[in-house]
Amino acid sequence: MTTTDMKHMTRFGFSAVSSTAIAMAAVLFGCATPSRQCDDRPLVAAVFVDAGARNIGAFRWLEIAAMSPQLEPMPVDGESVRSGALDRADLFIMPGGSSVKEASMLGEEGRRRLKEFIARGGGYVGTCAGCCMLMQPTKGHPNMLGILPWKFGPAGGHADILVEFNGKARSIAGIKPGSRRIRYSGGPVPVKADDAETGGADVAVVATYASDINSESSSKRPPFTGKPAAFAGTYGKGRFFATAVHPEVDVDDHIVLKKALSYVTGREIGWECPQRKRGQLAVGFVCDNSFGVDTAKFIADTVASGEFDIVPVNAKEIADGALHGLDAVLSPDSAKNGANADKGLFASENIPRAKAFSGRGGKIIAWGASLEARAVRKGKVEVEKAGNGAEALEKLREFAKEPPRDVPAPPAKVEKPVKVAVYTDAGGANYTVTSILRFSPEYDVTFLDAADFRKGELSKFDLLLQPGGGSTTQYKTLGEKGAAAIADFVRGGGAYYGICAGAFLATQRTSRDRPRIGLCPFRNDVPEHYRGWGPVVVRLTDEGHEIFPGNMLRNMIYWGGPVLVPGDPVEDSDVKVFGRYDGRLVNTCSSKPVKEMYGKAAFVGGRVGKGKIFLSCPHPEKNESNRDIVLGILEYLTGVRPTVTDREKRRGSINVLFKTGRTKEAAGFYLDDLIVDSRFFTRSGSSVDPNALAHVDAIVFASCNPDEITPAVVRFAERGGKVVVVAKAGDKRAVAAAGKCPGAVVADSFDAVIPELLK
Repeated sequence: MTTTDMKHMTRFGFSAVSSTAIAMAAVLFGCATPSRQCDDRPLVAAVFVDAGARNIGAFRWLEIAAMSPQLEPMPVDGESVRSGALDRADLFIMPGGSSVKEASMLGEEGRRRLKEFIARGGGYVGTCAGCCMLMQPTKGHPNMLGILPWKFGPAGGHADILVEFNGKARSIAGIKPGSRRIRYSGGPVPVKADDAETGGADVAVVATYASDINSESSSKRPPFTGKPAAFAGTYGKGRFFATAVHPEVDVDDHIVLKKALSYVTGREIGWECPQRKRGQLAVGFVCDNSFGVDTAKFIADTVASGEFDIVPVNAKEIADGALHGLDAVLSPDSAKNGANADKGLFASENIPRAKAFSGRGGKIIAWGASLEARAVRKGKVEVEKAGNGAEALEKLREFAKEPPRDVPAPPAKVEKPVKVAVYTDAGGANYTVTSILRFSPEYDVTFLDAADFRKGELSKFDLLLQPGGGSTTQYKTLGEKGAAAIADFVRGGGAYYGICAGAFLATQRTSRDRPRIGLCPFRNDVPEHYRGWGPVVVRLTDEGHEIFPGNMLRNMIYWGGPVLVPGDPVEDSDVKVFGRYDGRLVNTCSSKPVKEMYGKAAFVGGRVGKGKIFLSCPHPEKNESNRDIVLGILEYLTGVRPTVTDREKRRGSINVLFKTGRTKEAAGFYLDDLIVDSRFFTRSGSSVDPNALAHVDAIVFASCNPDEITPAVVRFAERGGKVVVVAKAGDKRAVAAAGKCPGAVVADSFDAVIPELLK
């Protein structure tokens, strides 16, 4: 045993006083064999990758095991577990997916061996389905292991949900008590199983749900709040830690997993996520199906090598534009084949995107079960065929040597484009729709601040885009004169497109401290709109279906926007409902109850005076798969449907994350300088997502305060990422922020940003 191991033992409350004490500690830590586990070598982490364990979460677990110096990944399937593979393992990881399918693939013998593995001292960590696997069997979830005295309760939905860790989380695993927002994706909402036989397991609830979600279902179900969200404990000589949520997906939540793995193994477990190196190929890895052992080994080896910037993607992310930022895509072999191969990149809705990707020079390499997809067999999508992962890797290397294709310039504007004013000031920021319009020849975008509204500049435009953000802040920044200018603009014949906060702004006041313009006969259903955010389902009305042909039910992002109910009549107006919420509620940020949202208005629009309005309460613009809704809104308001030209990544370009600023200058720099320059591939955001940092070369802060320089940003800079903070003369906050990040560069103007990025 090393000195380091002794320190770890002391940290967990053990004294290194004798060989007997060391042996006892080994047993208490779950060491199957002290001579095996309590030495210098990495611990063997068996990651289940058979059918049922699927999607990006399974990829993340393989990535974590590959990147941790203390772990050696060993992908396993049901057959290998039944054949004794766990005899060589120290730790078993069960990813999310389908617990029913995972249990079926293990089989009775595999489930018996897994329970014995834990009982004799092995460690177990499970997320989502991996948590359900430890629960009591039920009719809907047979063949669970029965270690937890809980069973699967009504569940469903997808969102970042609030989870509260308690004092036991600290005492058992060293996890700091308090709330964390963690990814939820249909995981268990446990119900106590009275008189359950657990085989003597000692179980503690270490976290509970602190908020709720039911925004993607029209059926009622019990609330999540207060139900267990994570368990820890012992079974025989082994330890387990299981979460109903997905801390493996978001880098911010990996601290939970590091503590969990340390608890179940008795070793300090840590890792750093891969960091893109400038010039690397950005390679999408399709993760919809279960991987199987061979593909999982390929993932672990390829991620650990750092040769390529590997980006896990699934069918939904591809539908929402993930291909724009990639150079190549790997569509792998899997634990399933046949009809299941017609998913991911080859899902019917993604075939046009795959064809466009190949057409602009992207490379698609497929092998194994992916070659059975109908789109491949019938030649609908151009793919490079490989015999296995190793051959795919060689083809990627050859592709990297090819000269990149040029990216065409944006199309020229038509002679008389629709003139669009975009509110760009405190409380408002939306670069998504303005980016669409920037590359539409039929539309011309100009940014206005509150002073421009008050000066009467709005009269020069055809359409006002009032973006999301904070509606009360927008109103107070505009002032009474600016708000009146909007009302006069619309009543005089202008068009108004309000998104989320912009929709709130146009509705009627619900409380004294939340002023509104009152353009339409609707108001929010409650004064306190604290519902949170997450996906919602919107059902189009017949009137809505006329302007948005296609599916009547649409999934889209909700971000604290209005839930509209009829208000007082508005003179000389005719405003209709075009879409209603088809989910029941969103409450991902608080344990407080909220009113039912089912059936209330999500889209409204119509005539106000001589003008026209459309209020979008959720955010269809955040999903490229809903782009037809955005285009339909614009056509409804102006009579002109935009022609969209997407910006595609040029191989070798510098990947830039632009942290948006709410000024005309910042927006203008982003739209007129940065995203039109093919030397860069730029994405924007109002905050810095730690997950995105692994796949960018540089961050540009258009505005910054010290709180925005998070540990993730500092680590990004330490690993070689470029950080540029725009700080004009006298901007002490931005200068102080840059000072918190070693190596950060201060640019005194936006003109200085591009030269810094090119250094």
